[in-house]
Amino acid sequence: MALSHKVGQQRVDDLLYRKLHRMFFALCIVLAPLALILWFGLCPTGANDAACPDQASSLAVFAAFRAMNPQLMQIFLFLNLIIPYLYPLSYVGLGLLAMKRSPWLATLGIICGFAAGVVWGVIADSITMLFSMAQISLNPLFVTVEHHYYSAWLILTFGAFWVVGHLFGYVFLGIALLRARAVPRWAAWLIIVSAPLMGPIAYPAHLGILQIFGFVLVLIGSVPAAFAMLRSRD
Repeated sequence: MALSHKVGQQRVDDLLYRKLHRMFFALCIVLAPLALILWFGLCPTGANDAACPDQASSLAVFAAFRAMNPQLMQIFLFLNLIIPYLYPLSYVGLGLLAMKRSPWLATLGIICGFAAGVVWGVIADSITMLFSMAQISLNPLFVTVEHHYYSAWLILTFGAFWVVGHLFGYVFLGIALLRARAVPRWAAWLIIVSAPLMGPIAYPAHLGILQIFGFVLVLIGSVPAAFAMLRSRD
C-alpha cells in the first residue's frame, strides 16, 4: 500500500510540474508580443520611429524623453525590465510546440529568437541611459555620447543580432508550426508574414506603427499557440 501510494503521489507531482511548465510557456508566448506592442506604442519618439530611438539621436529625441508623461515613462521603463526575460522564452515555447515534427526548423527558430531576445538587456540599458541624461538637461554633448555609443562595434553587433534574429526566428518557427500542424494554418502564416513587415518594410519607411502592427500579427498567431501549449501532453 505504501509503495502504491508513493507511486501515485509521484504521478500527481509529475502531472503538476508538467502543467506548470505548460502554463509558464503559454504565458510567455502571449505576453512577449503584447509587451512589444506596448513598448513600441509607448515609445517617446512616436510612430515615425521604427527603431525607438533611431540611432541618429538628436536633441529632439532627448526632448521627447524629457517631455513624456512620468507615469507612462515608468510603464515604458518597466517593459524594458520584463522583455529581456519574456521574449527569449516565447521563442522557446513556440519551438517546443513544433519540435517533435519539425525539429531542425524549430531549433533554428529558437536559436535565432534567443539570440535576439537576450539583446534586450542592452536595449534596456541604452534606454535607461538616454532617459537619465534627458532628465539632467538637453545638452548637445549627450547627443555626441549617444552617437558614439550606437556606433560602437559591440552595439552594432547586438543590433544586428536583434534585427536578424527576431525576424528569422519568426520565419523559421512559423514554417515549423505550419509543417508540424501544431496551430491553425492562418496562425502560422500570421507569424511568418510579421517578419517582412517589421523589418524590410518598417525600417526603410521609418514607421514604428508597422512594428506595432507586426507584433499584433504575432500576438494573434500566438494565442492559438498558447492554447496548444496548454493542451499539449508531450
